[in-house]
Amino acid sequence: MIINKVLLFKSDKSKVTENDIEFVEKTLDSYRISHTRCCGNDCGDGYDAIIALGGDGTMLNACRIAFRKGLPILSINFGTLGYMSGLEKSELGLLSELKSGCRTEKRMLLDIKVYRNEEIIAESTALNEAVIARSADGDIAELELLCDGSNVCAYRADGLIFATPTGSSAYSMSAGGPIIDTKLDAFCVCPICSHSLGARAMVFSPNSILEARNNDRTGGNNILLSDGRRVCTLEQGDVIKVTRSKHTLELIKLKKDAFYETLYNKMS
Repeated sequence: MIINKVLLFKSDKSKVTENDIEFVEKTLDSYRISHTRCCGNDCGDGYDAIIALGGDGTMLNACRIAFRKGLPILSINFGTLGYMSGLEKSELGLLSELKSGCRTEKRMLLDIKVYRNEEIIAESTALNEAVIARSADGDIAELELLCDGSNVCAYRADGLIFATPTGSSAYSMSAGGPIIDTKLDAFCVCPICSHSLGARAMVFSPNSILEARNNDRTGGNNILLSDGRRVCTLEQGDVIKVTRSKHTLELIKLKKDAFYETLYNKMS
């Protein structure tokens, strides 16, 4: 893939400085790659790829634009962890490969739909995870998990995480879930602080249809989040359906594939 024009995306909350952005712009200019800036959702059209400037939060915000427009994305880490980043700010020389030809890697996405009385009331798409969580002052969440219509497990917990392989090394890992190689297509479902000794994280086929029934009897205590953003407040009887999206996200790869090495270096 050859990229001639990029969108430089920066979140409002990002700590990237004007000097940082100008340095990236000068590097792109030196390789004759045109560029434009954006920090919101309405970023226009006419570019070949998106470059997110910041940490993992900025990357997730930029991803919403990328998969909506069907564009590849590269993240340059100016944050703290930057596990999802393709480059560190000390590696900007590799941007030359955008012009000479670069490869991309497809990542699985989740489609999330919330049904209330058999009608869809909210939906979202996520790169990392969908999370059903109790509110800060809420009671323990009571959830029932089904796979392809069959009962799997009933949970009393602080919540439930549905993670992609990309998201398996994020919130799910912190909650005790397994790390899934990003070359695989699979779901990980991980309870958060379960009140049952038998509740464990489980991995499902990507073709599975997963459903979580909200059995919260107090009403209004559980919320649904998609990649950290609030989707809606859940009511008793709501059903959250999670499936593999027909869309994928393309990550621009300018360095060798070193998933486990990167994981170790970032997390140690």
